[in-house]
Amino acid sequence: MKRWGASLATGAMIIIAVVLSAPSASASEAQVARDDVAAVMDAVPGGVLVDADHAVWPSIGMEMTSAEAAGVFSVGSCATGSVCAFSGANLSGSKLSWSTCSTFTISAFTVRSIADARSSGYLQARNGTTVVATANAGASANVFGTVTNVRCVS
Repeated sequence: MKRWGASLATGAMIIIAVVLSAPSASASEAQVARDDVAAVMDAVPGGVLVDADHAVWPSIGMEMTSAEAAGVFSVGSCATGSVCAFSGANLSGSKLSWSTCSTFTISAFTVRSIADARSSGYLQARNGTTVVATANAGASANVFGTVTNVRCVS
């Protein structure tokens, strides 16, 4: 009987060791951000990766959806009450959007168009403090030149 008990204990220890050494489901299914999302997450602290195509920055009310998202997001619209920056002209490409109004540094993101989906104010695409493009409330604008930040004005 002692041999059987020792064998059972040894078998149980082996099973426990195998289970503990195996990667957990969450670790094996870890999300990897698309390149454009990863670049912005590296440049702007506090981002949370929702999935490979989508990240949020809760503390500043910023959200990014990659243009590479297959059917996940209809690029070309900026949600009511938000301001948005797009990597392509005419509101195309990857999108950054904010539900708060402030000045946002976006050095790791190429901006080619902006939209202001608010009922008042305007959105500026700027290189430092120089205004490159302005979108009034309810409008959009294409951007020509380097953009280091966007400034929302109430």
